[in-house]
Amino acid sequence: MEIYGVLGDLGSVKRKIEVFRWGFGLRSEKKGGSSTLLINARIETVDSKPRFASSFESRRCLVPAGGFYEWPRGRGSRGRQPSYIYKPDKTPIAMAGIWEPGSKNSGLEYRPSLVILTRESDRFMSAIHDRMPVTLPSSLWSAWLDPSFTNPGELKRAITEAPTETLEAHFVDGKVGNPERDEPGNITAVQSNTLW
Repeated sequence: MEIYGVLGDLGSVKRKIEVFRWGFGLRSEKKGGSSTLLINARIETVDSKPRFASSFESRRCLVPAGGFYEWPRGRGSRGRQPSYIYKPDKTPIAMAGIWEPGSKNSGLEYRPSLVILTRESDRFMSAIHDRMPVTLPSSLWSAWLDPSFTNPGELKRAITEAPTETLEAHFVDGKVGNPERDEPGNITAVQSNTLW
């Protein structure tokens, strides 16, 4: 799946938009085993996990989005009603991501790949799910995108201490879970067939 990210250039305030593959590949240890895509990383441990640490240190990006979908956790997969989560003023959300360069094994013309960072849900999101994307206010964008800013502890502290953005949510049709039904109408509100 393709996803857009915003990058910073070393020693510059310039920004650029890049098309990424969503997910870091993780090969199976077993011979002939398939690879798995890791699409999220926890902000709490991103700097200590070997798969993510170097990207967190110097390859950070913003993932702009109008909103995101979430399914309630812990109620079984059948009949779970997805929600669309967005900012009340409908301005884009800037989610924190990390990326890695493409390789011959990554396909998609050696496209770089990214993962989105998550954190424990705030009070609003906890009614829907126990995790949520790390969203960054504009005051943190410059530090986040600066690859020369390499103090992971300071970055993590700034992110986790910043208040989360105000969000709203409404229920959407379950078809959003089908990649073949990727269409603008997927964010349209529908009546709930379940309770949060």
